[in-house]
Amino acid sequence: MSVKNCPETPRQRMISLMYLVLTAMLALNVDKSVVDAFAVVDKGLMKTIQNFNNKNQSVYDHFNNAALENPQKAGELNRTVLQVKERTDSLYKYITHFKEIIVKKADGPQGRIDSIVNMTDLQYPEEIMMTKGNGVLLKSAIEEYRKFVLSKIDPSETALIASIEKNLDTSNPPGKEGSKPTWESSKFEGYPLIAVITLMSKMQSDIRNTESDVISYYYTKIDASSFKFNKLKAVVMPKTDFVLLGEKYEAKVFISAIDTTAVPDIIVNGNKLPILPGENAGTYSANGSAEGTFVWKGFINFKNPNGIIVQYPFEKEYQVARPTMVVSPTKMNILYAGLPNPISVSVPGFTVRDIVVTMSNGRIEPTTDGFLAYPDKIEEKAIISVSVKEEKTLKPIGSTPFRVKRVPKPVASVAGNLGGPIEKNSLMADEGVFAEIPEFEFDMKFQVLSFNLSVTQTDGYTVDKPATGNRFSPEQKNLLSKLTKGSHLYIDNIVVKGDDGFTRTLAPLTYKIK
Repeated sequence: MSVKNCPETPRQRMISLMYLVLTAMLALNVDKSVVDAFAVVDKGLMKTIQNFNNKNQSVYDHFNNAALENPQKAGELNRTVLQVKERTDSLYKYITHFKEIIVKKADGPQGRIDSIVNMTDLQYPEEIMMTKGNGVLLKSAIEEYRKFVLSKIDPSETALIASIEKNLDTSNPPGKEGSKPTWESSKFEGYPLIAVITLMSKMQSDIRNTESDVISYYYTKIDASSFKFNKLKAVVMPKTDFVLLGEKYEAKVFISAIDTTAVPDIIVNGNKLPILPGENAGTYSANGSAEGTFVWKGFINFKNPNGIIVQYPFEKEYQVARPTMVVSPTKMNILYAGLPNPISVSVPGFTVRDIVVTMSNGRIEPTTDGFLAYPDKIEEKAIISVSVKEEKTLKPIGSTPFRVKRVPKPVASVAGNLGGPIEKNSLMADEGVFAEIPEFEFDMKFQVLSFNLSVTQTDGYTVDKPATGNRFSPEQKNLLSKLTKGSHLYIDNIVVKGDDGFTRTLAPLTYKIK
């Protein structure tokens, strides 16, 4: 809102930084990926503008309420901020008008600012804004707006004035190598269409930011004896919005601008709540006799400084749920090293965004439906700790130890056979050795790096042939082709590597040809 009370948000700083970096990269003739990035920045700027619109409208609504309640004190201030709104909306629409002309020239009569097709067009932005002189007209309009808003600010507000002059700066950029660029040429000359549109969106964002600063400045001028605008509403303060079955839901209901000389009437379901002495607040309570979400509402009658009764409605909801519990087999608290281990965490009464999870001996990352734990050291415990955000502090909830183990060894097979009798045709058709862990919950894959094949020939001698990878080598296939019924086949020294990064040697396989 104001310069002092509402500094630039991290999101705004990020967008401004991206805008500066992309502008600099365009000047260096970077490829189309940078042009595409401008579309992302423009969308971010439009979201920022919408945030300004929402905040500013809230302030205008408060001004209107104050003017209705106290025309003598707030009426003139309300008329002034409405002038600011009118001039701001006019300049904002003026820039939108030029954006629409440029896009429709490039994309045709059906062109839309929010879905530009010819983003890299270089002709029309410069033609419309430079050749036709509209850039000069836009500069003049911004200067007139700047002069207008500065005339509404007390000269002693140096920080606010400096912020406005920075946001609405139309001075010419410094020259380079003898050139003397103008403000308008630095914005509209030589840039692709999407870059010009983004530059214009940045201007509109700065204009809405200026509007916010100015009306916030006037907001502080409301007389201290009048109601403060951000407190012109009923406030409901429950001890908690989450109630266990059989417990009591309890909340304070009060007007935020407390005047000990004026006691409000608080009405809920047609009944007046008793007022707490010295607090001008009532207490509403209801038994949690059934599960579900329950809504309760009412209104507060309060007398304003002019003696007029003003009514402020309110509405609140609370949840009633059964006590929850989690039963876990402690000996099964295992995390596997080298794998993303899914973890589910919940704390009754708190949303996912209010839960903070940390982990020792590794790291843990949030996902759309829980967390993934990545442990480091094997045979060393990993402690997963849970806290919740309460106002500005973190409240520890508890922690759970997990054992960290290596993924179990897989089992080797040929043609799905783990050993014993086997058809020669099946053996030849499969062409290799494979490894897997039967009924393992993780999607774990193993790569056979090497193995050795041994065949006992009819003369009693044993022949060994090694292979790299999981496929039978030509030499091994030659041995297999000579096998006869009753022959024995041995596969040993089976070395595999899993998705967890570990290498293992598996138990040998023994087959007899049917």
